[in-house]
Parts: sequence; structure tokens; C-alpha cells
Amino acid sequence: MQFLENGQVLLARMDKAFGLYSHEAEKLSVLLAQTRDPSSWTSYHDLLRQRTVELVAYEQYRKIQEELFTSINPPKPEVRRESSVS
Repeated sequence: MQFLENGQVLLARMDKAFGLYSHEAEKLSVLLAQTRDPSSWTSYHDLLRQRTVELVAYEQYRKIQEELFTSINPPKPEVRRESSVS
């Protein structure tokens, strides 16, 4: 029962983190699609800042995802009897 509760909490956190990552990735996409002055330091700074924000959001999502999957134990192999068929 403890795993189910913990798993539900991790799933909720992972869902929230993915939503944040998706939102930040969309904002970066919009910035990249805009036509800008290539010599503008402000535009360059905005792109770098948004890229960093998007990357941090992605890393948070991956960390929670990894935590969730490490808490899942693989099934134990079944013990098979030897076949009597030759």
C-alpha cells in the first residue's frame, strides 16, 4: 500500500514537472520562431535565459521520472518445473 501512495505522489509530481517543462519548451519555441535582429544582445540573452529555464525544467522532470522507475521492482522470475516431455 505504501508503494501505491508514494507512486501516486511521484506520478502527480512527474505530471506537474512535465507540464512545466512543456510550457517552457513552448516558450523557447516561440522565441526561436520570432524574427530578431541578429546583433541584438537582448534577444540573445532572452534565448539563453529561456534555454536554461527549459533545461532546468526538463532535468527536474527526468529526476522525478527516474525516482519513480527506481521505486518499481521488476517481477521475480517464475520457477519453472522441468518438462516431462522429451
